[in-house]
Amino acid sequence: MVTAGWTARLDRIRDACRNGTGWLLTRVNDNGSLGPVPDRLFYYRVPWALALVGELPAAAACLDWVGRNMISTEGEFEGVSPRGLFDERYGSYPLSCLLFGAQLVGRTDLSRRGIPRLLEWQDSRTGGFFAKWDDRSLRCEQELFPACQAAMTLLAIGRVEEAVRAGEWIVRLWDQQPQLQERLFHVSRGDGQLVTEFPAGQDEMYVTEKSRPWQHHFNGGISAAALVQLFQVTGETRWLEMARTCQAFSMTTDECQFESMQTCKSGWGSGLLWVTTRDPVYRDWTLRMGEWFCEHQLADGHWENTRHWTPDPTEADNIEITAEFVMHMANLLCSLGVEETGEADI
Repeated sequence: MVTAGWTARLDRIRDACRNGTGWLLTRVNDNGSLGPVPDRLFYYRVPWALALVGELPAAAACLDWVGRNMISTEGEFEGVSPRGLFDERYGSYPLSCLLFGAQLVGRTDLSRRGIPRLLEWQDSRTGGFFAKWDDRSLRCEQELFPACQAAMTLLAIGRVEEAVRAGEWIVRLWDQQPQLQERLFHVSRGDGQLVTEFPAGQDEMYVTEKSRPWQHHFNGGISAAALVQLFQVTGETRWLEMARTCQAFSMTTDECQFESMQTCKSGWGSGLLWVTTRDPVYRDWTLRMGEWFCEHQLADGHWENTRHWTPDPTEADNIEITAEFVMHMANLLCSLGVEETGEADI
């Protein structure tokens, strides 16, 4: 039953989403570019976020600029903005995000250019996605969250077979975990082996500790989101069962996770699980995440990253995280808008 209190809480989340959208729109330049484009590649998710909140003209203008200036003849995200970190880690991630937005706006021309390249990032042996284009050996690293995003993008464009292969990689990584009650190792190698040993001082790049704040706490939520969508497309309950496991990791992580902006994707997974299972525990967690976004929004509508990771945020940094948070809030509002019609039969 919808109550006045429930409606007020949703209204607060909706207002925060609108304010974040308004802030983003003021950063769209007259030529469709975003903010300080020579800085680095930071705007790959903006068309997706704007499309979700109904700002289709602005999303289309951004995609036009990207298509003219940032997508190479090989279909890769290259051009006037340096790729920066994405040449060292997470290489396929910005292209996956851009193509998801292009699909929402109906820009099949960009999809046709970019999808072949995205598929080249996928390891034919494992189904995972290479971290670096110039290292596709048996010892190469393959990261969890880019594989999750690629799986969802491939589903969105109808490449189900390749998405299933990415899903199999995700499930194998979770199945290999030796200490899941405490931590998640989120990188494996091209030979399929989980990476549990890594250089000193780089542990946060390889393992998510449930008891520590400055971690990649998004891994449980994005894994659940990808696997729920695989269930929705295929009807195979194995995906849903593992999605529950991934979301449980997120939801049982210590309260310290809420000190970090990297817990953001948790509401994505719980929202999709609420829509699919109608289990109130997921509804309540999704609402909690929505309110968490509200609590961390700045007065002018934007968000900033965890200072541990970004001690002196730039305009580019703020556009990147605000676009992501607008996208997450739009998704969780869609999930929370689903009325409770009774027990699910799953």
